[in-house]
Amino acid sequence: MKWIFGISLILFLGVGFANDESPDFQPIDKKIELNRRVKYPAGINLYAIGPIGIGGISFDYFIVPKIALEIGAGARTFESDYGFLAGGRYHFFGKTVLNTTFYLGVYSGFEYINESLRNYNLYIPFGLQRIKKNRLAWSIEIAYKRDDYNLGNNLYGGGKLGIRF
Repeated sequence: MKWIFGISLILFLGVGFANDESPDFQPIDKKIELNRRVKYPAGINLYAIGPIGIGGISFDYFIVPKIALEIGAGARTFESDYGFLAGGRYHFFGKTVLNTTFYLGVYSGFEYINESLRNYNLYIPFGLQRIKKNRLAWSIEIAYKRDDYNLGNNLYGGGKLGIRF
């Protein structure tokens, strides 16, 4: 009698855990579908502070779920000083279904002076990005910044708000 009860219990538990609805046993395609960096790889963002200076607009694209490339333009100061940015980010948990990830990036700021493009800063942020279900994305970051115009202050930060598509 104990044997029949033991075998019945094992069969019951085996059938119960074999359900495809369980989050631990999701098929690979389902996990990829839930990764919003795969589902919405491109984004347009508004910067506050950040790599250029005061603010700007940027376009980023996840070439793979862990690596995003970004370009943008914005205002370096409140006068007519404009700058451009180019760089990329590495997302530590980019291949997971987590929609909030830590990242480390490297950006360079450029400006157009006397018909030539000049590099004026190096920006290395460590931040946190979240992509929500409604495709809204936000980021906050702290960064090391080597800037030709502001030599005394190397600790910066920034924020970004954007939409993914």
